[in-house]
Amino acid sequence: MYKIGIVLIGFFLMVGCSAPTKVVLLDNGKAHNAVVVSTNKGSAKLDSVGKFVSLKDKDTPPSPPKVMSKEEIEKQFGDLLAVIPKKPVSYILYFEPHSTRLTPESEQELKKALETIKKRQPCMVDIIGHTDTVGSNEINIKVSLKRAKYIKSLIEKEQLGKVEISAKGYGEEDLLVSTPDNTDEAKNRNVEIFIK
Repeated sequence: MYKIGIVLIGFFLMVGCSAPTKVVLLDNGKAHNAVVVSTNKGSAKLDSVGKFVSLKDKDTPPSPPKVMSKEEIEKQFGDLLAVIPKKPVSYILYFEPHSTRLTPESEQELKKALETIKKRQPCMVDIIGHTDTVGSNEINIKVSLKRAKYIKSLIEKEQLGKVEISAKGYGEEDLLVSTPDNTDEAKNRNVEIFIK
């Protein structure tokens, strides 16, 4: 029976067993995507999505690079790719001054966040509340936590199932827009939703 090992480092997939190991370059979503695969006897550069090499052992050079189609990658490695965690997604919601009332644009953004959570289950959702710098830090921490808990309650009402949700209030800390004390800045009255 073969033992299969999987290593995902950034943007390539390496699957090894008693047969040759394959290293396949996956799409990293960025303009530049390349990796050099080396052994004691040589190296090969994978510089386009789908390129792959086979490795026999550390004392044999990598095979010449070949191209594997997207369909072939899915066929050979689909089950493995399905369990790789997706990149975190974030949404920022803004509030009316001195309230937990979302701006109309943020109500729409919340709908998008809920759709993302539904699609990514099971997932973890971190909700971080912030305020502007008007008022004392103690009050702003309470207001930011109140906003975060409010958004948490809206998400929980959806009964999404396999979702772990946390809510925290940072008050005036970690401002989106750096301002001096006692500055009314609408962009700092926000809640960030991190979905991972």
